[in-house]
Amino acid sequence: MLSDDRCEGGTMTIALFDDVPADPTGAPVPERVVTFVHTADWQLGMTRHFLPRDAQELFTAARLAAVERIGVVAADVGAEFVVVCGDVFEDHRVSARIVRQALDRMAGFTVPVYLMPGNHDPFDAASIYRSEAFVRGCPGNVTVLSTPGVREVADGVDLVVAPWPTKSPTNDLVAEQVARLRAGDRIRIVAGHGGTDRLSPGSDPAILAVDPLEAAVRDEIIDFVALGDRHSVTDLGSTGRIWYSGAHETTNFDDVECRPGEVLAVTLTRGTQRTATVTAHPVGRWRFHSMTADVDSAADVDALAARLEAIPAKPTTVVRLGLVGSLSVGDHAGLTDLLDESSDRFAALVRWDSHDDLRVVADPADIAGLGLRGYAAEAADELVALAGSGDADAAVARDALALLGRLAGGGDR
Repeated sequence: MLSDDRCEGGTMTIALFDDVPADPTGAPVPERVVTFVHTADWQLGMTRHFLPRDAQELFTAARLAAVERIGVVAADVGAEFVVVCGDVFEDHRVSARIVRQALDRMAGFTVPVYLMPGNHDPFDAASIYRSEAFVRGCPGNVTVLSTPGVREVADGVDLVVAPWPTKSPTNDLVAEQVARLRAGDRIRIVAGHGGTDRLSPGSDPAILAVDPLEAAVRDEIIDFVALGDRHSVTDLGSTGRIWYSGAHETTNFDDVECRPGEVLAVTLTRGTQRTATVTAHPVGRWRFHSMTADVDSAADVDALAARLEAIPAKPTTVVRLGLVGSLSVGDHAGLTDLLDESSDRFAALVRWDSHDDLRVVADPADIAGLGLRGYAAEAADELVALAGSGDADAAVARDALALLGRLAGGGDR
């Protein structure tokens, strides 16, 4: 994925109506309507380093299950085909098992499925699409869009495709294809992948330019631009016809991805009117949630416990938690118990390092309440003194006090 995953709101459904000039000969203008499903960035085989092994297995299965739900959406909306705009697979090293299970699910679709290589799965010499598992298992309704250009996908409907031939293209692949087109009466859907100059300005030569695409839409050269790479549903520009579908299942935390887990059903018409209707349909089930909390007392720890308890669907939710504050040894032990318990209930619970600034207060009275004796009491006194100093090891001493408090039972909740 390229680095343009900013979150912007998008309209769930939009319809544009542009009058089409009548044929000067007076002949009736033929009406053409097509509905299709636009999706991208499945990244099947993706792993997340913060997921325990059992949760990772569930996450892998969920990404495949979401593919199956896309087929249901396609049938429900009467789609003529599904187009996946890049990054179907995480990379060329994905296991044959994942490849075969993905193809089995696509075989169950009632419509053709078009897979376009993206930056994670380019059509190079090592491409996953050239693997034995893919070639032998590919069902008849699945087509890899490995060659750039125009492909007829239905009567009066063309896909204009710009697959990635390498991980590092040296030009705007979409602009190259659109520049070859002229206005006509066929519905043209551009399938592309990559960051855009509106969201990821910079010197990357592969960045997609939006202005020429909007001009091509206005000039009726193309009717819709279906993009992949950005993992949140995003409506680009002012035409309502250039969209990122987002990933079909969550891949990042919600402070980065605000609308993953959806696919777009798109209906286009040409004839007496030129219209575009885009409707988002949820298919994902997982959530990666970022949250912060101020914790300076036992009451704050209890409030955090209530917030965590209120989060639904814990087995399919990852929480990234940033904590700020100062806690006594006993209260910190209680917090540690809470986080350990929550880690078992959620798919994963991880600390948000860049938003984390939690200290353990070295209070002699607090240590005295632990009832330590002998050597343990002497060690605790030394740690209290070190923790309150400006020594470089003060932070280590505070962590040691927190652990000591927990082992001594100071965190019973």
